[in-house]
Amino acid sequence: MSVPGTQPQRLLLARQLIREKGLSRLDLTLLEDILREGAGDLDPLLEAPSREPVAAGESPAQAQLRRNLGLFLAFLHQFSPRRLGEARAAMGQVLQHSLGRLAQLTGTAHRELMVELEQPTWVGLLLDLLASLRAMAPPPGEDAGALRALWAAFLEDHRDSFRQILTALQTCKDGPDAVARLNAQMKVVNRAIQGQGRLEESLARLAEQLESCIPPDFHARVEPLLLLQNVVTNLRLSLMRPLDRGIHWPAVEQVRGSLQWLWDHLGWVLPRMDAELFRDRMPADLRRLLQGLRREDRALFSVVARALASHISLLGLMESLEPGAGAGAQEIYAAVPTFLVIESELGRVVERAYDPGRAALLNPDQREVPRLRAYLRQAVLSLRQDQATLRSLLQQALAGADADQLAHTLDNLRGLLINHQKQLMGELVGLFSPDVQQRLFPESPSMMEEGERLRLRIQRLWEQVPPIHAQLLLSLELQDWPRLALGLAQSYRHLLAFRRSPEFPLMRRPDREEAERLIQDLGRLLESPEEVHQALRDAMDVLGELLRFLELFLLRINARVPLIRQDLEVAQEALRLIAGLKEGPTGPERTRLSHKLIQSAKRLGVRDAQAVTLLKRWVRAERGQREGSLPILEQLAAHLSQLALRLEAALG
Repeated sequence: MSVPGTQPQRLLLARQLIREKGLSRLDLTLLEDILREGAGDLDPLLEAPSREPVAAGESPAQAQLRRNLGLFLAFLHQFSPRRLGEARAAMGQVLQHSLGRLAQLTGTAHRELMVELEQPTWVGLLLDLLASLRAMAPPPGEDAGALRALWAAFLEDHRDSFRQILTALQTCKDGPDAVARLNAQMKVVNRAIQGQGRLEESLARLAEQLESCIPPDFHARVEPLLLLQNVVTNLRLSLMRPLDRGIHWPAVEQVRGSLQWLWDHLGWVLPRMDAELFRDRMPADLRRLLQGLRREDRALFSVVARALASHISLLGLMESLEPGAGAGAQEIYAAVPTFLVIESELGRVVERAYDPGRAALLNPDQREVPRLRAYLRQAVLSLRQDQATLRSLLQQALAGADADQLAHTLDNLRGLLINHQKQLMGELVGLFSPDVQQRLFPESPSMMEEGERLRLRIQRLWEQVPPIHAQLLLSLELQDWPRLALGLAQSYRHLLAFRRSPEFPLMRRPDREEAERLIQDLGRLLESPEEVHQALRDAMDVLGELLRFLELFLLRINARVPLIRQDLEVAQEALRLIAGLKEGPTGPERTRLSHKLIQSAKRLGVRDAQAVTLLKRWVRAERGQREGSLPILEQLAAHLSQLALRLEAALG
């Protein structure tokens, strides 16, 4: 929390950006009111105790370093190794790669600072050598002879760097004295490597002397980064143990405490609200709508403002994530802590911004209040479902120990969560102005559209796998093992593509976990069979079970009311097109109506295969220009009429 009586940092930043954009005083007051309504919800995600003011002018690399360190520390505050389960080994990689990513970002900030302050090349060599010396800290229990050999090789590899640094120091003020001290210390290190002295102490003394050679003005700016690099390097080494799958879990608490001390020492802050994102998400149309709400009903404005501010905060966190496709293992695993922070932030939005007690204080006589209460209940369910989806998919991907699968999972989760945040924001705005919703959120997917995407994806899978399954049954009966193995491998590739698709996370958790289990069972049978023929028979059983699951799943999702309504609209549209074709148009008009009918009616294929069968018969007759196309078209119209009646009855 900010010190009482002072302006919160996020409010000062937002005000500065708003003034730079030349907004009116009324707009400025509105945006300040929104931030003030969500003040308790938007406390900084991580804040240091009050110290001397932090120097302004933070560079982009240092800002990225501060943000990554803050998110990793926020993750460590909620981390518990007791709840890891099957993801235990993978979470060890997450910790290691996250610390490695912090060290890499620190090096980038070093280099950026060197360019900014126009430092010579030898300073960069000195910083790299200093970081390497600290990274070579001896692990506990290492054999003394092997350790001396490693250090001898290290110093031999860096001989040229030492020579360039010493040559450059000769021309600096007090340089000859520093060179003399370094040469003397190098002799001490060489004697220690030969067994005549304490190697650890002599190397630590060498690192201290190298650090003292950094130019004083530059050292004042780079000292926090040197401290961070030193702490992160030692913490990373402290986690490594030969037991417990490579990670010493009690040391995680030491990592958290050390990073928290470092964060407090640096005086950094990680705000929840990014001022520039807040300004961009509050365009003129939305500001006018909120100004009207504030004039009419302050309590209603407070509920809407808190929800919008929380969604914007979450969007800023999600959109800052880099795509996982094509990234290295370090970037992929280092992104996991941010996703787990997002998972806890979703719960925070549910408990604070969507507190049902606040909706009970609204005036029930207002027209929008009943709809707003229903929206709040639905939003809580949606956020909780996203929270469970994120946690379960992440645990499955980590337990699989597959970096590529983890990258696909992270990308799919990022897209899903961003879409749902935009969808909730759009629906909230639409309660008060559908026109503003359409202008500001034109691409926000609805629940019905997401259900249709999932249904079409499963339809494509259904069109690919069952024909192969029929051929596989024949191969199994004939005991044609090579052909059976090739067909099963082809089916498995189709199932893997479905599991990695953006639509897979749209399945509810029990269905998703069942599909995941069956696909994994099929993969284990095909990838590491103990007895090939028996494994192929078992794989056929698993594939049959999976197809039955998909069939039942399709029956269930087709019974959902939004999809039934959409099928009804498709059937009615197809009937109108058929009526137009029966009037006997010719030329381009008939071609246009035929194409529209094909595109419309084929969407019924998952729910009603008979409609697609009749459509295909009519297409063949139409292309052959046979006279029998009209009776087939009438059969299709009669079938669609009966389907429309059944769907209307299902809707009640």
